[in-house]
Amino acid sequence: MFTALYTLCLSLYAQTQQLNVVGEYISGATNHDGTGYQFEMVKAIFEPLGYQVNINVYPYQRALKEVEHGQADMMIGMIKHSNMSTLFSFVPHEADKILAIYRDDNVLNWQGLSTLANKKLVMLPSISENAKEHLPILNNQVRVVNTPIQALKMLKHGRADFIIMTQAEYRDIDDSEARFKSQIIGFIDIHAALPIRFQALNLRKFGMNISSHT
Repeated sequence: MFTALYTLCLSLYAQTQQLNVVGEYISGATNHDGTGYQFEMVKAIFEPLGYQVNINVYPYQRALKEVEHGQADMMIGMIKHSNMSTLFSFVPHEADKILAIYRDDNVLNWQGLSTLANKKLVMLPSISENAKEHLPILNNQVRVVNTPIQALKMLKHGRADFIIMTQAEYRDIDDSEARFKSQIIGFIDIHAALPIRFQALNLRKFGMNISSHT
């Protein structure tokens, strides 16, 4: 993880002594008060180089827009998407599990990924492209919804058989009204994202992927 983020410090060198970092809330990884190990990694790399690291925690879509519009220098905890107007670190700084979530009153004989065939599936846009790329069974039968609340309502009311989401997203679910079970179906890479303005630098030699944007 440190190697991946170290490549980013080279691309930011001499740009500014202020490093504005954003991320969405993920319990333990990116907390609302600016703590969490993902933010601590950024601080551990950049502060010894003389940068003041400014951290803001926003909802996913706002954090993404901050980076896309150049109002933040980095978004931590990103999943790569080809339709995002950002650059991504070539090396992921973390990986997360992809889970299939279902109601515990669903009598299910789990047989791996094949169990998802011909089922009603929903997932969030944050993982849809990457998950479909690595798990072909998801390509033709998944409905993408905007929020976890929408996905949970569909599952609770029988309009979905499974929610496909990351383990980090699942940890933040309030399942006090309905209990769920989960199965691991794959893994997803987590990257840092930067504004396209850094394309003006020779980022390729610093290990940056300069093709991951529109």
